[in-house]
Amino acid sequence: MADPIRARCDAADTLVAADEALARLHVAAGGTLPGVLAVPALLALVRQVRASGLAQTRPVLAMDGDCPISFHAHAAPEGDEVVLALRHWRRAPPPDEGLPAADPQALWHHLAEGHVLLDAEQRVIAADLAASDLADLAADLAGAIGRHWALCPALALGPGRLDTARLHWRLLDDMVIDVAGSARRWRLRLLPRVASGFDLLLLPETIDALPADPLLRPAAEASGAAEQTALPPWTGLLGRDLAPALRQPISRIIANAETIRSRLAGPLADAYGNYAADIAEAGRHLLGLVEDLADLDAVEAPGFAPSPDHIDLADCARRAAGILSMRARERGIVLALPDEACHAPAIGEFRRVLQVLLNLLSNAIRYTPAQATVTLACGVDGATAWIAVEDHGEGLTAEQAARVFEKFERLGRSGDGGSGLGLYISRRLARAMAGDLTVSSTPGHGARFVLTLPADLPSAGIVNAR
Repeated sequence: MADPIRARCDAADTLVAADEALARLHVAAGGTLPGVLAVPALLALVRQVRASGLAQTRPVLAMDGDCPISFHAHAAPEGDEVVLALRHWRRAPPPDEGLPAADPQALWHHLAEGHVLLDAEQRVIAADLAASDLADLAADLAGAIGRHWALCPALALGPGRLDTARLHWRLLDDMVIDVAGSARRWRLRLLPRVASGFDLLLLPETIDALPADPLLRPAAEASGAAEQTALPPWTGLLGRDLAPALRQPISRIIANAETIRSRLAGPLADAYGNYAADIAEAGRHLLGLVEDLADLDAVEAPGFAPSPDHIDLADCARRAAGILSMRARERGIVLALPDEACHAPAIGEFRRVLQVLLNLLSNAIRYTPAQATVTLACGVDGATAWIAVEDHGEGLTAEQAARVFEKFERLGRSGDGGSGLGLYISRRLARAMAGDLTVSSTPGHGARFVLTLPADLPSAGIVNAR
């Protein structure tokens, strides 16, 4: 999409010219072309600029139906008109100070193993499926250009295939399906594109057992053998059934609270705006807790084992830092990363390694003083690849370091939005991948968390930057 998106309003606040993206949003908000600018936050900005005679820039959150759109709007007077230039347009709320700023859509794109480009009627335009077990679906999609994606025979949608194709896209988003030729289950994410159409992403929903690898299997079994116990009959219920059902209503609560907080429906007393901000923050906390409990459900399931792959820990570090870079910048924290020449080949499941790193890096950013540095380093020592996240926070005592990986352990902290599950889940994931997660710390001098995994030995000649 062109950046910036440009538009002009006349002396009567009528939108007389606009690039396509803003014109679509204006019409979706109930406006006509030409007609009075229908996006409330933009209309208020245009009127302030006209009254003051001075150019202004501000972040704007608008709603396209139930979908938030954020951008930075620059408005400048030009005779009797006001000209607009909109930058950083994206279909996600802008980061609020003190709230997580990671873009979930960026993470979904990172984790997706299949990407299908759809038009506004969900008909296939193009497909890129990287996973080898999606070969049958790739072949189907290649012959399905111009047809609804749900009509592909490789998707196990049963006799209701035509009925599925008629559903609104919001009812198809987050669907879990089987795909011919794949032993895994897949979660579908439908992401509306600003210009029109959709991105259909395929994310692996289930975890395959590790192959019979003599290097990996004994360590994985040894780490999990002592932890496997008889589990209650409801194990798996949260991750399989409840979490998907809870995500949508909680997300809607957050979106509606943000709409109220941003005063998109009109003027609002400051106290009520603050109430809405509290609701949105509580919703994000609840959604994070649901995700943590779903992960806990998965890692404690019998026979849990991630799918090993050839990964580069240096690349994982750069991806995790990219996802959380906005949050770090808001606090003035510098993320020191391995340089581009550094590689640390390892064996592990990419999305699970990224999950661990995002947890470690989020904690480091949260507990490091503003204007400090968080360092990510990686390397290979013999048969072990490692990546470290080092912060400059308060650090841990020996007693705290011994407890920090326990379930629901928050070390006496309250009000920080944490569930006390992140590090417990991260260590379980590391050990399931035949590695480990450890911490070393000195009170007052920060903490250093180190994730270790089996090195990808055929590639291990390219390594080491600490």
